[in-house]
Amino acid sequence: MILITGATGLVGGHLLYRFRESGKSIIAIYRDLKTLDKTREIFESYETGASSLIDNFNWIQADVLEIPSLEKAMQNVTSVYHCAAAIEDLPFEEMKNINMRGTENVINVALVFGVKKFCHVSSIAALGEAVGDRAVNEEDFFNLDGLNTNYAITKFGGEMEAWRATQENMEVIIVNPGVIIGEGNWSSGSGKLISKTDKGNRFYTSGSSGFIDVRDVTKAMHILMESDIKNDRFILVAENKSYKQVLDQIAQNIKKKKPSILLKSGFLKTISYWLKVLNLLGLKRQLSLATVESLTSKTSYSNFNIQKAINLNFTPINQTIKRVTAFYQKE
Repeated sequence: MILITGATGLVGGHLLYRFRESGKSIIAIYRDLKTLDKTREIFESYETGASSLIDNFNWIQADVLEIPSLEKAMQNVTSVYHCAAAIEDLPFEEMKNINMRGTENVINVALVFGVKKFCHVSSIAALGEAVGDRAVNEEDFFNLDGLNTNYAITKFGGEMEAWRATQENMEVIIVNPGVIIGEGNWSSGSGKLISKTDKGNRFYTSGSSGFIDVRDVTKAMHILMESDIKNDRFILVAENKSYKQVLDQIAQNIKKKKPSILLKSGFLKTISYWLKVLNLLGLKRQLSLATVESLTSKTSYSNFNIQKAINLNFTPINQTIKRVTAFYQKE
């Protein structure tokens, strides 16, 4: 039996669709009944009428921060896909609870119930910086003393929990996806790139990153979990592109003006300073220097290891954007 945490999120919802006709027993975790509508929308992105298929899964209400609910969900489970995570700019303690303590809870319960294999969805944010001009790879270890976002720190902490499980004889796969583009919630994650462009966003930053189609992420996860590969991690990036290139492609597909105003690093650092002052005065506004760095740095990522392991053919990002924006406009 397979358990999927975060089954109403972007990765979890698309992963669930992969199992629609597998014949395997699937337990899908949700926190709020209303969030199932997000998964229904994801299923509709594949084919009209597919939303009804989510009723074929065994849905259990549970929270990664509530161990009794996890114990109820983990009965007879042999494999876990841990997709639940906080991705928004939440206060550090709240993000730490979900991404670190939540992962610890899921792993501890999985160990008690004898789960054999565990897939942990991390992020390229949990990787270190490359030496010189080469692309970042899996050997570039996270630097806790560096300039890191709250998200990066907590995702790294979650990874450490996953590695701990390998010391207790659980087989573990860790995936580090880049910026994931896919049909889903348009008000969070990469979905905001589309919804904000649709509203007339005029701004862009000078940075670059690795991007990947959500369907490629879930395909890689599924193949790795079904293989003999264990206790390893893989960067999942299809292409390295600048934020400007991605935003231009989105704008072109939804027939909006391309962003034309560059937000320079110095300007963003000044804004970061003044927002920090407001935060000290009790106003919950923040743009950290670490976030500024991530938006303005030009970083590329290597997908050599995943290609070597399973020879995955990645979807070109322009095709992904075309498909996702078409669904966005339809919705």
